[in-house]
Amino acid sequence: MPLKSLYSTPAALVLGLLLALLWPAGAAYVGWLGDVFLSLLKVLILPLILVSIYAALAAGADLRRLGGYTLGFYLVTSAAAATTGTLIGVLAAGGIEPGLLNLPAAPADAVAGGFSIDRLVASFVPSNLFASLADGNILHVVVIAIFAALAARGLDRTRQARLTDAAGAVNALLMRMLALLLRLAPAGIAALVYASLAGMDWAAVFQLRPFVWAVLGAAAVHAGLVLPLLLAAGSGRRPWRFAVQVRAALATALATASSSATSPVSKEVLEDNAGVSPRTTSFTLPLGATLNMDGSALYQAILLLFMARLAGIELAPLQAVFIVLLTMASSAGTAGIPGGGIAMMAFMLDLLGLPQTYLALYLVVDRFFDYPITALNVWGDLVAAAVVDRRMGAKNGDAGPKSGLRERAPGPR
Repeated sequence: MPLKSLYSTPAALVLGLLLALLWPAGAAYVGWLGDVFLSLLKVLILPLILVSIYAALAAGADLRRLGGYTLGFYLVTSAAAATTGTLIGVLAAGGIEPGLLNLPAAPADAVAGGFSIDRLVASFVPSNLFASLADGNILHVVVIAIFAALAARGLDRTRQARLTDAAGAVNALLMRMLALLLRLAPAGIAALVYASLAGMDWAAVFQLRPFVWAVLGAAAVHAGLVLPLLLAAGSGRRPWRFAVQVRAALATALATASSSATSPVSKEVLEDNAGVSPRTTSFTLPLGATLNMDGSALYQAILLLFMARLAGIELAPLQAVFIVLLTMASSAGTAGIPGGGIAMMAFMLDLLGLPQTYLALYLVVDRFFDYPITALNVWGDLVAAAVVDRRMGAKNGDAGPKSGLRERAPGPR
């Protein structure tokens, strides 16, 4: 299906922003449209992840190489993002006076928390399939889909073929539903942005101007320099052209602040516009929605340093990076929804030994930064998919980057 309806999503983003600034009172009348669009996107997430991963792996995808490339790339980019955020945060937080916002000081035994292996393992291993589906736990669904696909390889060929055909048919149906839903994307995105920004307290956010500029600067370095360099080196693609091809997914992430809700859009634009293999997108995008958090890594590294500074804690840069990376690992499986980082930040405060009242500071700034940080998370997922797809293609004898549109079999979508 042509994605003409998605080409106007950046314009819808601008329209929503202008309406929020010029006529904030009108948001109450159209906000429901954005909620409906977001809810319908979320309905498709879990079944699409389940059947697409199963269909890809059951059909013979090399899980060892695909998973190795994907997880390796995620580890590199997340570590780079956390390091960038920490370095910039150290420079920016130096001018902040402790006690600036009248938050409680750190106790004497601050930074005495630990890391729970049990919590990390529990976040990966589901104990109740229906609870995982009801809670929207993407990582649990990924684990279940991989387990089912690997188990299916032990069945006789007839049953394997039946299951694979059934998964492929359901996947085609879900993609058709997605294609129809994305025709409403411009209206839904404009309404979401309008409703979200109409009541924004901009003055409260800019009370911490050094923090604001630190986050924006770190995000610009990672999104405009680090990831494009990795994209060009790892896939042979032109970063600007690739960004144009996937702009609809970036606009959706920026409007919804939900990496999970953006996953179906990312899959569509990667396959139809950027020529990335469905087997690659089916595996990398669901994992990226929960494990690849470049934006969250640099954002929370900076926020961690500012909180420590306000509380009077002298936090070494390497200690900050270490705590951020541990927190990302322990929070694997957190739903990629607006405000989904609250649990992650609460755990980080425990590691620092800070009182939970510091969550108030997080909530004030997160309402603004949740949107661009989610877009950066999604940009990292998109780059990862392109790089991993190129690596998988190179192993199979494909020497050139897939920079054009992928040929599709004729038929309705």
